[in-house]
This record gives sequence, C-alpha cells and structure tokens, in this order.
Amino acid sequence: MLDKKDRLSFMVSSQMTQFVVGYTKILENDLTAPQYLIIQILAVEEKQNCSDLAVALDITLSAVTNLTNKLVAKGYIERTVSETDRRNVYLRITDKGREVENRIVEKYKEMTETLWAGFTDEEIDLLLASYEKMLSNIQMRNK
Repeated sequence: MLDKKDRLSFMVSSQMTQFVVGYTKILENDLTAPQYLIIQILAVEEKQNCSDLAVALDITLSAVTNLTNKLVAKGYIERTVSETDRRNVYLRITDKGREVENRIVEKYKEMTETLWAGFTDEEIDLLLASYEKMLSNIQMRNK
C-alpha cells in the first residue's frame, strides 16, 4: 500500500505522461517540442539571443543554434542584428511563427478544457497554491 506522498507522486507522474502524449498530438507536424518551446519564449519576450535561450531551456548553445536554424528556415523566427553592437544577434518570432503559436495554444485549451470540470473556485485556489508550492520546490532542487 502506497503512502499519500507516493500516491500523489504516482498521480503527478501519470498526469505528466498523459500531458506529454497529448502535447505531442497538438504540435504542428513540422515542429518538435524543443522548437515549440523556443517559439513560446519568443512569443512572450520581444527578442532573445541564443545564450538567453540556452539558459532558459537548460541546453547547450550549439543545440539552440541547431534548433533556431530550423525555425528560421521554416520562417517561424528571424535573426536581427543589434543596432548598437553588430556582434549581438537576436531572435524574434515572425508573424508566421505567431500564427503557429496561437493555433497550438488554442489546441492546448481544447485539450485541457474538461480537466477542471466539477471543481469549485475554492478547489481551484487550493490546487493553484499547491502547484505553485510544488513548482517552487522543484526549482529549488534544480538550482
């Protein structure tokens, strides 16, 4: 018999697995999950350089370069040179990339729509507080 923490860990693991499977189904056919993460970041941030993305994604600079080269080739992002220092190259999402990101966000909303059915506002508040605490614990562990 599993104790409460083990049961909860198993349930979170199961939920993450189901989300990963569902997430891969909503991605555009020509996008990988890491490529989409870059599009997500650039949809929120005005511009980022490859070093910023490497830190955000916790991957090597060469991996970011490889991923972004593919996104540039697809027309989802573009490179721009800094006006103040030509050595600095920034990445920005294009209109085509923003359209893809919007489509995936809508698919994600559809995928998760029924997830919260039957929950009261108080239960949602409790879940929010619990997940915020759990994510904070994960971030502290990963530092």
